[in-house]
Amino acid sequence: MIRSRWFSLAVLLPLLMGCAPLVFFGAGTAAGVAGYKYYKGALIVVYEAPFADTWEASLTALENMMINVDRSSHDLTQGKISGTRSDKKPVSISLEYKSAQKTEVEIRVGILGDKEISMAIKEEIRKSIVKK
Repeated sequence: MIRSRWFSLAVLLPLLMGCAPLVFFGAGTAAGVAGYKYYKGALIVVYEAPFADTWEASLTALENMMINVDRSSHDLTQGKISGTRSDKKPVSISLEYKSAQKTEVEIRVGILGDKEISMAIKEEIRKSIVKK
């Protein structure tokens, strides 16, 4: 019995180690969010919403959080929003169309990233999407 457990662990562990990013990406699914991961100072989120709705929700989220939007531009498949927090930390949000009902958003706060604030922005965008 113990041997079979160790054998199963020995076989599955290498497989799981290579899939760690996928495990994190699929974690935390909530209304409007297909998955997210924090990587190299940026929070990457896939929202289950059309690009246009996610764009508007991102602008609304920044406004709700009193983040001053300095620049924003988009076309049909991608867009970028740059802003500044009251503590002078830069905020950057990049959006990319993935499918009719999925939009990938990359959120970066500060130069090296701030996970806590990025997560707060992610949640504010999600709330704005759900309200639509």
